[in-house]
Amino acid sequence: MLSAVKALKDLKINYLTVHISSGLSALKAVKKVSGPTKIIGITTLTSLNNGDLKLIGYSKSVKNLVIHQAKLAKKAGLDALVCSPHEVKAVRKIFKREIITPGVQIGKRNYDQKRSMEAKKVESDWLVIGRAITRGNIKKNIQNLAKELR
Repeated sequence: MLSAVKALKDLKINYLTVHISSGLSALKAVKKVSGPTKIIGITTLTSLNNGDLKLIGYSKSVKNLVIHQAKLAKKAGLDALVCSPHEVKAVRKIFKREIITPGVQIGKRNYDQKRSMEAKKVESDWLVIGRAITRGNIKKNIQNLAKELR
């Protein structure tokens, strides 16, 4: 990651994502050389649940793992954090910077995300909404989202 960040430095990138699972020393090293580029730490993917984590080899629950990852992001001085809507409240108690939330749905529609939530219920700084907008009539989906967020 360190080599990649150094190689990208001249491109004037605003944000760059890194996986918090890469470890504290790697996160600190990337943050140290990032310059004006904001480093965003990605926690546990929204497509995973407790059962998936157990199969991968983690013993912590999703919530406890994401809380642990938020503490690492804070220690590393990261600028923002990505977490599912279900962990935002717990993460906010630890990580006081920007929170970006994927797994955001329009209405109750859920595609393949195991930890998703309706946009109107999400309390983060940034919402990441993909398929809920791009599947079907994009204009209508955006209008529905605007209605939901009013």
